Amino acid sequence: MDNLDSPSARIDAEIALQKGKVSSLALLCAFASIASAAWYMWPALNNESIAIFNRLGPVGLLLASSLLLQDFVEPDARARGRLGAAGSLSWPAIAILGIDIFSTQGTEQIGHLLMFVVSAACLYTSREYLRGSLDAQRFRGIMTLGGLTIGGAILLSSNPEQNSIIVGALILGIAGLLVMKDLFGGDLDRAERKRFGRTLDALETRILNLQAQGVSLDQASSLCRNASDVGYKDPELGFSILAQAEEDIERTLALAEDITEIRQVCADTVEQASDIAPTAKKPQRSMDAGDRERDLGSLREAEMLYRRAKKLALNIVEHWATAEEQIAESSKLISSLEGSQHQQLHELLLQAKEALAKEDCLLALEIATTIPDHVANLGEASEGAQEAYKEAVEVMEESEGLDLKLWNKRLEDAKQHLEQGEFSLARGVSDGIVREVRKEREAMGDVQRALRQKKTIQKRWEGHVDAEAWEERLKDVNAAAKRKSWSHAAALLDRLTADLDALDVASGDANELLTYVQDEWTALRKKLEAAGIKAIDGERAACEKAVGNADVAFSEGRLEDTLNALGEADGLMEKLRRRI
Repeated sequence: MDNLDSPSARIDAEIALQKGKVSSLALLCAFASIASAAWYMWPALNNESIAIFNRLGPVGLLLASSLLLQDFVEPDARARGRLGAAGSLSWPAIAILGIDIFSTQGTEQIGHLLMFVVSAACLYTSREYLRGSLDAQRFRGIMTLGGLTIGGAILLSSNPEQNSIIVGALILGIAGLLVMKDLFGGDLDRAERKRFGRTLDALETRILNLQAQGVSLDQASSLCRNASDVGYKDPELGFSILAQAEEDIERTLALAEDITEIRQVCADTVEQASDIAPTAKKPQRSMDAGDRERDLGSLREAEMLYRRAKKLALNIVEHWATAEEQIAESSKLISSLEGSQHQQLHELLLQAKEALAKEDCLLALEIATTIPDHVANLGEASEGAQEAYKEAVEVMEESEGLDLKLWNKRLEDAKQHLEQGEFSLARGVSDGIVREVRKEREAMGDVQRALRQKKTIQKRWEGHVDAEAWEERLKDVNAAAKRKSWSHAAALLDRLTADLDALDVASGDANELLTYVQDEWTALRKKLEAAGIKAIDGERAACEKAVGNADVAFSEGRLEDTLNALGEADGLMEKLRRRI
C-alpha cells in the first residue's frame, strides 16, 4: 500500500492510463481508416464502369496511414524515423494529387484543397522528425527524392490541364530544391571534417614511421582509431583525441631518451644493495621485469619497475645492516630469559627475523628496536616481584602464633612463579600473603586483648538468666583462639561485643523506665493511703505485684518481661488514679 500511495507510483499509473487511452484511440482510428478504404473501394469492385486503378492511390494512402497511426502512440527513435520517412516519401505525391483543384468545382475542389493540407502536414512531419544529425538529413533527402519520383510519375500519367501542369511542376521544383539542399548542403562542419581527415592522416603516418624505428606507440595508435570512429561525426571531439595521441607520442619519445639513464641510476643502487644483502632478491627481480617491459616497448611500465627496484634497494641500503645488528643484539639480550613473561619477547624476535627474510628491513628494525624496552620493563617487573616476595617472607617470619601452613604453601608457589619468570603472578601471590597475614595478626591482637579482659566482659551479663548462653559464646571465641583461627575468633568476638552493646542500650532504656514507674508508684501509694485505699485492695495489690515483678525481671536480665510488667503496672496505676 505504501508503494501504491507514493507520488512516483501514482505518476506511473497515470502515465500508463493515458497511454492506454491514446492506444485505444489510435486503434479505433486505424479501424476507421481501413473501413473508409473498404467503403471507397467497394463500388469499383461491383461496378465495371468505375476504374479500379483510379481508386488504388487513395486506398493505399488510407491503409498506410492506418499502419502508421500506432507510431504516434509511443514515438521512440524508430517510430520517429518511420514517420519522417513516410512523410518525406508521400508529401510530393499527395500534393500532385491535389493539383486538380483548378479544374474542378464544388465539393471536389474542397477535397483537392484538403490534399494540399495533408501534404503540408507530411512535409512538416518529415522536416521535424528527420533533423539534427547529418545522417538524418541525408536520409530525409533520399526519401524526398523518392517522393519526387512518385509525384512526377503521377503528374505525367494523369494528363492534367495546362494550369495543373504549371502547379505540379512548381511543386516538383520545390521538392527538387529541398532534395538538393538535404543531399549536398547543410553540412556546416564540412571544412572541419576535411581538416580533421588531413590531421589524422598526418598523425597516423608519423606513428607508422616511429614504429618502423622501433618505438612502441600502442596507446597513441589506439587513440587514433578512436578519433577515426568519432571525429568525422564530431570534429571537435576528434581533434581533442588527436591532441591526446600527439601528447602521448611526445611523452613516449622523451621517455625513450631518458629510460637508459634512469636504468643506469637504478642499477647502481640495486648493485649496492646486493653487496650489502646478497640474499635480497626483490630489487633485482624488479630490474629484470623492467628490462623485459623495455624490450617489449612498454617504456612507462619499465620506468615504474626501475623506480620500484630503486626504492627497494634504497630501503636495504639504509636499514638492512642496522636491522641485522639490532636483531643480533636483541637475540643476545633475551637468550637467557625463560618463562611465560619472556615468551612474548622471543615471538617478537621471531617476527623481526621473518620480516628481514621477506626483505622488509624497516619493519624488522622497528620490531627489533622495541625488544630492549620490553626487557627493561620486565626487569622492573622482576625487581618488584622479588621485593614483594622478600616482604612476604619477612612478614611470615615475624608472625609467631599464627597457623602458617596455608601461607607457606602459597609462598612456595610465589617462589616457583618467580623462578619461572612469571613476575606478575608471583607479585600478586606475595602481596596477597602479606595482606592476609597482616590481617590475621591484627585479628590475633584484638582477640588476645579481649581475652585478657575476660572478667570485664563476663560482668556485663552477670546475674542474667541467659548468662550460660553468653558464656558459651565466649567459650567459642576462646576455642577458635586456641585453634589459631584468629580471623574466625575475631568475627565471633565482634558479634558478641555488638550483641552486648545492643543489650546494654536496651537495658539502660528499661532501667530508666523502671525507675520512673517506681517513683510514680511511691507517690501514688501515699495518695492511696490518704484516700483510704488500703494494701488489701485488689487493684493496689495487683499493681504492687506488677512493679515488683518488673524489678525482679530487670535484675535477671529479662528485658522483655520487665517491659511487659511495667506496662501492666502503668495500666493499674491509671485505674487507681481515677479512684482517688
